[in-house]
Amino acid sequence: MEKNMFIDPNHVPDEHKVPFDVIELPSKGLLYKNKKSSVKVEYMTAYDENILTSPNLLSNGKALDILIEKKVKELGFNHDELLSGDRMAILLFLRTTGLGNEYPQTVFDEERNLVEGVIDLSSLKMKELDVKPNENGEFDFILPKSKKNVKFRLLTHKDEKEIESIDQKQKEKNGGISMNATLRLERSIMEIDGERDKMKISHILKTLSLIDVRKFNKYIGEIEPGINLETNARTQGGGSVSCFLRLGRNFWYPEV
Repeated sequence: MEKNMFIDPNHVPDEHKVPFDVIELPSKGLLYKNKKSSVKVEYMTAYDENILTSPNLLSNGKALDILIEKKVKELGFNHDELLSGDRMAILLFLRTTGLGNEYPQTVFDEERNLVEGVIDLSSLKMKELDVKPNENGEFDFILPKSKKNVKFRLLTHKDEKEIESIDQKQKEKNGGISMNATLRLERSIMEIDGERDKMKISHILKTLSLIDVRKFNKYIGEIEPGINLETNARTQGGGSVSCFLRLGRNFWYPEV
């Protein structure tokens, strides 16, 4: 039986090495055990087109997971443990360096007509984590109506995938009603008024007022690190309109 052959990266000829850059993470690494605030990310190559055009990977949603696993170096932990905002920063780097800064998107002009626009992805701003977590990587929030003290954490990509999987299964039992909002609360909130039992927290969440939940979600949106998707699009004729970046299929296939 033939032995597996591995290429020692230290002995790869310079002309065959894939260039990389160091990307600062919006979270500054504050929520990772190794406190890694930046990562090496390789530039995309012709080989990566195989990942982005693989029917099986596209249908099961694993294409971007494999792309990040392949391109991010020296992360020090499983890429699924990346915060969603850090993951987005890496994907934005791969998209702009691999396919350019221009991203076509249909937008509303000043007269609320749908028009074709182009977003300059290089203009997007990084949104850093400015609130310091406690020693457990958790944050505090006082619910405005009930005055309950909540400790919560930010969700990782692994959390997002598991929530989506659970939600899909529950929708079949709930007549198509999505429980995504509740599942996100249950996964994020670690303590309410000193109570850390997950079953008891789940019961408390079912009785919270809507205003408490919405204010809590708003606060998460305010502090969560990542990329600020509020931007401007250039329209035909040279105009510019405010818009929100939508990540569709043409993010990786701008010609579509």
